[in-house]
Amino acid sequence: MKLGILMEDTSANQLSYYVIRNLNFATNNHKDKDFVVFFENATPSVIQPAFAVMNSSEIWNFDGVLISTTAANTLLSINAIAPSRKFFYVWDLEWARPHGKGFDYMINAYKNKEVNLIARSEDQAKAIKNYCNRDVCGIVSNFNINQLMEIVK
Repeated sequence: MKLGILMEDTSANQLSYYVIRNLNFATNNHKDKDFVVFFENATPSVIQPAFAVMNSSEIWNFDGVLISTTAANTLLSINAIAPSRKFFYVWDLEWARPHGKGFDYMINAYKNKEVNLIARSEDQAKAIKNYCNRDVCGIVSNFNINQLMEIVK
């Protein structure tokens, strides 16, 4: 299994910490899996990664499961010609921000049938359903890699 995670950056933030920590653990315990993080903005990593880290421009050739983490990089993954299965791990309810992107922009990421949605909690799953009228395919807290691999396989 190839698993790619598409993120804004790998700087010191909660998402980067959980992704890198959990993928480092998985890299050491699942030798038959291949993990890659694709970033949009180059930054120093919050933790030293033990797996490949590439610019998001490299997703065009990725042929595994691709998991995006924001509406913007979900739209990027949708437009990529990569023959990958696509998931949107909704880390943050971006539409709830007062100065966020407009509804038309955001809903394109949530309503696209190529993308399966993953929530962080039951409450978040309900909010997603209320926002875009789509059910999530699973709930994974704090980027638990074992739960995530069960959902995407």
